[in-house]
Amino acid sequence: MASDNVKYRLQRIQTLNGEQEIVLKQVWAYLLKFYGYPVNIDDSDLPYKQCFIASTSTANFDETQAIPTLGLTKTNTRGSINSSTSTTSKKKKGLFGSKKSSASAMNTSASISSSSPPPNSKRMHQIQTQSSSERYVPVDAPGDEYYSIFAHHYKGTYEYSDDYDPNFDVAGNSNGYSNNSYAGNYNGNGNGNGFYEDDNASVASLETFVTASTTLTDYDDLPPQIFNKNYNNGNSNKGKLNGNSYGGRIGHPGKHQHQQQQQPSYGNGGAAAGLSRHQATLNNAVHVTAGATPLRFLTQYDPKEQHRALSRVPRNDLVDNLILRFVRARKWDTERAIEMMAKSLQWRSTEFPADIWAMEGDAPSYIDGTNKGFIKNFTTEKSWIKGRDKNNNPIFMFQAKKHLTADSPLEQNQRYAVVTIEWVRLFLREVSESVDTCTIVFDLTGFSLKNADYSTIKFLAEVFEAHYPETLGFILIHNAPWIFSTVWNIIKNWLDPVVASKIHFTKDAKELSKFIDPNLIPDYLGGEDTTRGYYPIPEERHTRPPRAKDAKFVQLRKERDELYVRLLETTKKWIESTNPMVSDKYLKDKIDLNIAISRNYIELDPYVRNPGIYDRDGTLTVGH
Repeated sequence: MASDNVKYRLQRIQTLNGEQEIVLKQVWAYLLKFYGYPVNIDDSDLPYKQCFIASTSTANFDETQAIPTLGLTKTNTRGSINSSTSTTSKKKKGLFGSKKSSASAMNTSASISSSSPPPNSKRMHQIQTQSSSERYVPVDAPGDEYYSIFAHHYKGTYEYSDDYDPNFDVAGNSNGYSNNSYAGNYNGNGNGNGFYEDDNASVASLETFVTASTTLTDYDDLPPQIFNKNYNNGNSNKGKLNGNSYGGRIGHPGKHQHQQQQQPSYGNGGAAAGLSRHQATLNNAVHVTAGATPLRFLTQYDPKEQHRALSRVPRNDLVDNLILRFVRARKWDTERAIEMMAKSLQWRSTEFPADIWAMEGDAPSYIDGTNKGFIKNFTTEKSWIKGRDKNNNPIFMFQAKKHLTADSPLEQNQRYAVVTIEWVRLFLREVSESVDTCTIVFDLTGFSLKNADYSTIKFLAEVFEAHYPETLGFILIHNAPWIFSTVWNIIKNWLDPVVASKIHFTKDAKELSKFIDPNLIPDYLGGEDTTRGYYPIPEERHTRPPRAKDAKFVQLRKERDELYVRLLETTKKWIESTNPMVSDKYLKDKIDLNIAISRNYIELDPYVRNPGIYDRDGTLTVGH
């Protein structure tokens, strides 16, 4: 299933060396244990790299098999970031950062411990005694234990979601399914006019895909105010969620009766008498010790919230590469990477519902007249996503002179920024082209102090560093006037060094063309592109996903559940493996399952996401 003809960027799941793979195994081992999935490695052995085995392919990995690090010289103009940095930071940067090899970067990581496991290490005994006899047993179907934890402890399957309809049988066929079967309970605008308004849409799909489809808690565990359509007047402040953000739910959803049915248990993944896998495992006795971890910083987090967030963030990207973004951002330090990712998942769970906003988009706010500052950011037509830079990264163009601090409050600007970043993610092509970063062009032509929105700039600096690490290709600050030096002296102190290393100052079309082909540079900047970004006005039909839930939707949701559990269980076997050749087979399975989950989302996308700007103007085709 993996794309054999594609060269991938270094330090992704497809291009790890042995040391990097061991760090990823270590990260996954801590995560699975925290979530309560069994892993046959003692906590006391987890800190030691020697307790994990590199796969054959990673141990022998040749970096020439990956996309090379292409160099572009820093453009030092108008107070470039290099002007105030040390001699070390002035060294020529490659396209993806320093030219230092990935192996060298690993050797400098604080996570590579020189200490050894204790003599009585159970894991080292396993490696010494089991390696030669280990056999490869692929996870063709999830085992009962992992499936039961995911499905029934975390309520992560389709059957526990608001999308579940008992009128569909186990084969996904409709028995008396009605487009109005939930009338009065939901609607995308929060007015209770019905679950479906026509045959082309399901307004609940977008909210349930990012909430209940991977739900870890019952609705009783959620704050009651989010079910109130008038909560916060349709706006969202930090730490608060609103009904509009959840697709306009106006009443507390009832518990589905299927959860109360008593069904016999079937072992080893079997189902009988026409029972679904969900029903067959409903009463399986599984002991889950979620939250138990040797990492003290993880104990402050709810494993259910963390599990839900991790399973819902990946869309057309890959689960393992999402985790590797945090690992690379923390220079392969296992514990620091986990701590960074946990904070980010908590941010998505309790502070900024980025996944929900991404599914909802802009149309409901525009049609309802809510979130006016959020919409103002779009109607000024100050930004657009168009084309690729010379490294194939999608380009986001921003005209600073059109951004006025008086147009929108900070909270609405933050929502605009997060939704835009989430839309950019849909333009990425991790599998087919190994494109997983974007380039931002801040056009400062005509910039004045009334455009200097310090609070929003600080938020952007923080969000890219903490929650979207390793997402930026280049940041091009173009045609900065002399007055910008005052602003720059303030904001440069907020920048993470990794983010700062990606900033280039350009002053004319010639310098800009080092990064972007002239045919994609706007003509007003000296390029050849005569088009401009525009705001395609949303219609009522854009306030819901374009496809109604049907038998295909049910099939995809159930397929996603199985793929995700198979990925978790395959990851367990890959972590536990004591034989490099066997580990290699599990690694290949992991890559294939990552890709299958990505493909599954692409098919689900029209069922769960409202059409955004780039769907409406025809420039976005979700792929991988």
